[in-house]
Amino acid sequence: MDIPEYISKQEVQRICNELGLRDWTKLTAAKVEANEAKIIQEHIGSEALDITIEEFQRGLEVELEHGIQFQDANVTNNHPLLTGKIVLAHLKETLDYYSRLEVAELEGDVLKALVSDNKDKLVDKYRKLLHAKYLLSKQEASQAQD
Repeated sequence: MDIPEYISKQEVQRICNELGLRDWTKLTAAKVEANEAKIIQEHIGSEALDITIEEFQRGLEVELEHGIQFQDANVTNNHPLLTGKIVLAHLKETLDYYSRLEVAELEGDVLKALVSDNKDKLVDKYRKLLHAKYLLSKQEASQAQD
């Protein structure tokens, strides 16, 4: 079965233009500028405004990464507001959602490096994993104090 394109390239371009963003249909890297994240956050409003701009921007980049890396799994066609709503949904589950995701992805990378017997990659990924776990533990400690 062919899955239709629910969100057209033209619609994404129209929204980007209306919001004053770059054309997100042409993104080749999941890099969101801080001012773009702020514009999207403000248009979504509500609870999105309670999230730090850095965490919201990080979420946008992670969600865009999925569609850019795996074109057949690009749910939003890089639509900035829909991508922003996905970020909001994840952060409503837990404010450290993207930190936890980073730890999980790095754990997978460590396993792949171990299985492939790539010692240099294993050391690199393990160092990154330790750092990500450290940052997550700081977030958890901060949340526990609130």
